[in-house]
Amino acid sequence: MKPRLVGQRVTRRNDEYLLRGTGRYLDDIVLPNMAHAAIVRSPVAHGRLVDFDAATDGRATVYSPDELASLISGELPVLWILGGQQQRSTPVIDHILRYVGQPIGVAIAGSRYEAEDQVEQVGLDIEELTPVLEIEQALAADATLLYPELGTNVLASFDAGDSDEHTAAVFGDADRTLRTRLRIGRIHGLAIEGRGIVAVPEPQGKLTVYTSTQTPHSVRDSLCEALGMAQSRVRVVAPDVGGGFGLKDHLYEDEVIVAAAALDLGQPVKWVEDRSESLLATTHARDEVHDIEVAFDEDGTLRGLRVESARNAGGRFAVFGGGPLFTVFGVVPGPYRWEAVRCVGQVVATNTMSTGAYRGFGQTQAACIRERAVDLVAGALQRDPVELRLQNMITPEELPYRIRTMIEYDNGDYPEALQRARRLISDGPAPPDDGRLRGVGYCCYVQMAGIGPSTMNEFIGLSIGGFESATVRFEPDGSVRVATGISPHGQGLETTIPQLVADELGVDLDTVELVHGDTETTPYSPYGTAASRSIAVGGGASVVAAQRVADKLRIIAAEMLEASPADIQLQEGQARVAGTGVGVSIAEVAQRAWQGFRLPEGTEPGLVASHSYDPASPTFSYATHACRVAVDPGTGQVEVEDYAVVSDCGTMVNPMIVEGQIHGGVAQGLGAALIEEIVYSDQGQPQCSTLLDYHVPDSATMPDIRIEHLEIPSPYTPGGMKGMGEGGTNGAFAAVVNAVCAALPDVDWTDVATPLSPNRIWEVLHDQS
Repeated sequence: MKPRLVGQRVTRRNDEYLLRGTGRYLDDIVLPNMAHAAIVRSPVAHGRLVDFDAATDGRATVYSPDELASLISGELPVLWILGGQQQRSTPVIDHILRYVGQPIGVAIAGSRYEAEDQVEQVGLDIEELTPVLEIEQALAADATLLYPELGTNVLASFDAGDSDEHTAAVFGDADRTLRTRLRIGRIHGLAIEGRGIVAVPEPQGKLTVYTSTQTPHSVRDSLCEALGMAQSRVRVVAPDVGGGFGLKDHLYEDEVIVAAAALDLGQPVKWVEDRSESLLATTHARDEVHDIEVAFDEDGTLRGLRVESARNAGGRFAVFGGGPLFTVFGVVPGPYRWEAVRCVGQVVATNTMSTGAYRGFGQTQAACIRERAVDLVAGALQRDPVELRLQNMITPEELPYRIRTMIEYDNGDYPEALQRARRLISDGPAPPDDGRLRGVGYCCYVQMAGIGPSTMNEFIGLSIGGFESATVRFEPDGSVRVATGISPHGQGLETTIPQLVADELGVDLDTVELVHGDTETTPYSPYGTAASRSIAVGGGASVVAAQRVADKLRIIAAEMLEASPADIQLQEGQARVAGTGVGVSIAEVAQRAWQGFRLPEGTEPGLVASHSYDPASPTFSYATHACRVAVDPGTGQVEVEDYAVVSDCGTMVNPMIVEGQIHGGVAQGLGAALIEEIVYSDQGQPQCSTLLDYHVPDSATMPDIRIEHLEIPSPYTPGGMKGMGEGGTNGAFAAVVNAVCAALPDVDWTDVATPLSPNRIWEVLHDQS
């Protein structure tokens, strides 16, 4: 008997055609009579648009803000509403300019070059206003207000965890306290493929939109709201998508503008952002300041954690509003016991690009806040940071465990992951004696993944469902189609979901096809592919739907074989009576089902089943990351020399894909810790316009990553998966920061700003000399 497909290192099914350049991405779409768009964007960070002079030469159609406003009837929603929130939707077109790159018009021409030429001819009369760029500047008593009608630059404020009174009592009873500040820099997700849209008017007033997105159904919903169209008249298709990382989890203003122009002109219109536009006007991430206080006893017991935070929202809220900061607060306790955790935060408007979802969605920052605090305690007590962690870590016997922010962890073995990671990094290659300064850093985190249920989303103010749906259809010829609402963009779901389904049905993997990315042919997905939930929630729905099809296969096969359904085993393409050689091919059973011939009483013809899976709880994957860095004191250059991960994401459907996700996540966490940063001038002009300005890790700077797995299945998910796509990022950021701090023990690290770039390290060392 063949082994189960789940757990096998099956080669990703779509790699070959993508690597051979035969994928079909957004910019590959060419249609008859297709025009091209270029966006007119604000050249200033803060101002009032007084006049817009199209000055067209006849080769292009230019839409002014007023003309676009007449075509657009709604605003873009903010889907996460938190306490005290001042902004619940944002306009597509606005005469008040709040960041460089804000869309204010569009030129449509026969080629992108002609459209770009026309954009350069547009005359803008702008009354410039004082820009507000930094969090502290926005919060000043005399700050210029981006939204004067609100009377403040604070768009939302909220708290989480224990009360002030309880927290104060715990801190007052502790032997010692420490304070630190963590400034987390602004970064960009930098998907290899930028955003883009092809809007195609169809007969009878319908619209088809091709777009590089993570969330086809969400894009459709928002587009219909903005254009005043019924959802049944709009189809959204995601072709091959070259990465998303949270940047493509919503609809943007420039995409609405292109669709509105296409409908008005009655012809297809394509727009694809270039790299400069992507860095300028595709959602940024993070840009936060956290003031942290930790209470502890002389014996190393962690007592309390207090965090006061502010996040730079940019010129207007992105689709999930203050959700990333709220998520920081929810998961900041991590794998440790605390007697009190208190978090207070605010999200402020500035004249910069919006910050929104990015891989980790706040959980990366939470890990760094907590793990820096734990390292500071270890340093103050002159304790081994691993032993201090083990002393305070939640044990398997204590799980399930409700943390101070009222989240209940499911299962796992956090101490085992930490101890194995310590062994891996200790057993690594010995570093050369080259005069560089070295340190080892750790990060232990628990990731909330597989987000749901829907009732929890409603409770926390997130106005989308937490379920996912799947339909499994066993065709008359024995092939299988799985339709899912999630939309992959590099996760390998075209391989892993068929692995799950093939095992349930007892068929070969090659017979199972995943159908995705088209609102007209797939079940509704409120989330799309985000929040490390694709395999846990989308895969869970697919497992149950497949089980229902398998049950029907057994019933029909039992009738054909004169046996009991309970005795029918589905294996290797055969339906066999257990313990005998008697059987029939599953393809024959499928054909019988679709013919409707001699079916058991009460059995309907056909072989298809659907399931909407609304999880009972989020799942909680976890890991320990450990790394060794070498710091050159002469240049400030940091090299990550060795890296180890011990991870538990529940049932691993495909270990190779799991490890690939970890590798990619570590690269993004390492980049944000050491080199990635979006910087603005004092007039709000972005200083990053090309990849020469925005630095990311490359193959030469990435360490070898040694990975070991624990595999404790989720008690909730059908199939036992927990979700882990963001885990590599969550662990790497803090582990690298802690390693650099450990390498330079004489530096006062009570105020850390990322990235820890060579110039920043050199300045710190210079100031200390």
